[in-house]
Amino acid sequence: MQEFQPTEIKRLPHSLSIQWKDGFQSEIPYRILREKCPCARCDAEKQTHDPLRLLPSDEYWEELHLVGIQPIGRYAIKLQWSDGHRTGIYTFSFLRELSDDVST
Repeated sequence: MQEFQPTEIKRLPHSLSIQWKDGFQSEIPYRILREKCPCARCDAEKQTHDPLRLLPSDEYWEELHLVGIQPIGRYAIKLQWSDGHRTGIYTFSFLRELSDDVST
């Protein structure tokens, strides 16, 4: 059994709302979820310290939205983004860690 289990996950206009089994409520902005994508491609990009790498514009972040949430077993969800990205699998423990980072 997973340490952290959500009882409800909802898409809001600019964030993902998660109600946790232990009573904790979190709201994680889409920008943070997309920036912290745990997929292999995004992880490799984060490890590359290319000073010429272009960062997304503010307009990109304003237009980015979540288009789908797919459950992955009883331990994770896969998020599908308006920019076409859909390979990140967000475990519940990773989402809870992001929740704790956002709330502090």
